[in-house]
Amino acid sequence: MPYQVGLDLGSAGTAVATGRGVTTTRRRTSAPAEEIAHVLHDLAERHGEPPSRVAMTHPLIWPHEHLEQLRQDLIDSGRADVLFVPAPHAAAIAFDEDARMPEHSTVAVVDFGATGCDITMLRKQGVFLLAGQPERVEVGGFHLDDLVAEHVIAKIGTHSRELVRSCVEAKELLGSYPEVRVPYIAENGEVREVRLSRLEFEAVIRPSVELTVEALERVVASAGLCRPDVILLVGGSSRIPLVVKEVSARLKIPVLRAPDGAAATGALLEAKQLEPEPLEETTVEVPLPRNEDEKRKRHLPTTPFIATGLLVLVLGGGWAAHEAMDQPQVKTENTSVRLEPPGTAELPRITE
Repeated sequence: MPYQVGLDLGSAGTAVATGRGVTTTRRRTSAPAEEIAHVLHDLAERHGEPPSRVAMTHPLIWPHEHLEQLRQDLIDSGRADVLFVPAPHAAAIAFDEDARMPEHSTVAVVDFGATGCDITMLRKQGVFLLAGQPERVEVGGFHLDDLVAEHVIAKIGTHSRELVRSCVEAKELLGSYPEVRVPYIAENGEVREVRLSRLEFEAVIRPSVELTVEALERVVASAGLCRPDVILLVGGSSRIPLVVKEVSARLKIPVLRAPDGAAATGALLEAKQLEPEPLEETTVEVPLPRNEDEKRKRHLPTTPFIATGLLVLVLGGGWAAHEAMDQPQVKTENTSVRLEPPGTAELPRITE
């Protein structure tokens, strides 16, 4: 059975959206075209056939030459029909599928990913069109990981790869817990723990988060009077509570966090738009053959009772005409009658 696929190639992983939902696979260290080929190969093995339509997202800042080179690489790998969808547009399409935004409404998409933060304003006019000047801030999840690791290393005075990985996990947990204990091995080989609170974490990353909020304010200002009706947060770093708090406090606009894989879902919706609708099979009802015996039964035969009834109707009509002729004639006189002019009709008033 034909199926469609939406792909969102992130720096940390690739989100794959199908009719069964969204899954995230670990990103291979390969070029985008090779990554897409690997993902489609895995899907073909799982479903027994390759997808009929494929759409993938791309950063809005990618130049035309980059997209053309990627398209050529896809053609060389056997996929010449991949549809390119800008990532912020894909996220807005997925959001609009559920929210049903009114026409001419505006959404600001803040994609706070692993390598940077892309901010785009889109206005719904049949399709989503750019409003204002998009902007990218070179602050992402990887940058915040480094800030947390540097802070913890400065506290305990030691460094190791395991400690850095623990700091990354602690950053993700602090979105749900007020405090995390980070284990580490001291110089004497003893296993110890260092506490990292959410307040401490927010103090470390606040300057970087403020840079993204300031960029969002510039993008909104570039659109003039076209202010966003909602701000949509996309990406892993958008789950940090401080991001939602700062954006809401500074712009006074409703803020929503998109579910994981929103951009891939939007790409899937665009891929489905390309799929031709199945032709409806028209059905023709053939009438059943008529039974001649049933046809004969439907005709009422002329019987003596029917003939007698007709004779009674004729005689009765003649008698009624004879009685009418014997009635005394009524004389009528034409007299002029004076009628008053008609009144004025009032229509019911329409009240607001």
